[in-house]
Amino acid sequence: MPTTMVAKRARAMWWMRLHSAIRTALACIIVGCVTLYSPPSLSKQLAFPSFSYVTSIFIVSDATLGHALRGCWHACLATLQTMPLSMLGLWIHNYVATDDYSPEVAALMVAVSAFLVALPESTDLMCKRIAFGQLVIVYVDAVIHGLYVNSPMMHPFRIAFSTALGVVASIIALLLPYPWLAYHESGRT
Repeated sequence: MPTTMVAKRARAMWWMRLHSAIRTALACIIVGCVTLYSPPSLSKQLAFPSFSYVTSIFIVSDATLGHALRGCWHACLATLQTMPLSMLGLWIHNYVATDDYSPEVAALMVAVSAFLVALPESTDLMCKRIAFGQLVIVYVDAVIHGLYVNSPMMHPFRIAFSTALGVVASIIALLLPYPWLAYHESGRT
């Protein structure tokens, strides 16, 4: 008798993981379609689709609707933490030096910004993960490509738009009724 109970539990876990994988794949498909088929003015702002994929995977995988909404809130908080720090760092570097960004200065700016993001204990781990990813992408992109937006104040918004795409794709993937609504999973956990 106990072996049949173990088999039923294993089968239920397998189905739950399968549905989670389908929702995650659906969120990634939404990100891919928006990235590929959006108008040029929008696709220019979505310069980091890989971070949209990462954000949607962070939010959707093994999430009920409540967990996903909390993940979206964490992504918004991470963006609110990261954007002023990266804008300030890019502005200071532009004010002090007019040449290209060096990897050493970018690494120092990432370290200082990451320390400021990690300092508050009340910030959730998901929020810190997303913020660290945003910081790294902003500064690495500034080193590799330079500031190809007119102002260092506008440059970090491109990563914010990519994060927002991941958030929206996550919510849409969880609201679509296949394999079933994420709302129905709230009573299972």
